[in-house]
Amino acid sequence: MKKPNRTYAKVMLAAALGFSFAAEATNLTSANAAAVTVTIQDDKLPMQQELLGEFADINAITAENTRQAYITFMENVREQKGAWGDTEWQNAKNILERLNAHKETVEKELGTDDKGKIKMLQSEFRSLETAGDIKD
Repeated sequence: MKKPNRTYAKVMLAAALGFSFAAEATNLTSANAAAVTVTIQDDKLPMQQELLGEFADINAITAENTRQAYITFMENVREQKGAWGDTEWQNAKNILERLNAHKETVEKELGTDDKGKIKMLQSEFRSLETAGDIKD
């Protein structure tokens, strides 16, 4: 009778250690991701001023002007895309990713129309980027 209790105790101990390890790994990964995000957001990416104009400080964008920030971004992408190579497209993509990450912080305050327009502009960017890849 003692043997099954020992086996059960070992299994429970192994499971507890496994859960503890998984929880710690998740916390560590989340902390590292947050640190990287903060570092990236502190430094303006190349072309950010060119593409976002008055919205270049992404952290200052509010829910009320998020839609306009995307519109400004895409107007400038459309205007400049003809002269872009891979580096410029990658920079623009990084800026859009930062803009998307910031949008998530104000998403609850955005109206349905704003969300729809933003999705349309995001799709347009992907289309233009793909067309740029095909051209190369």
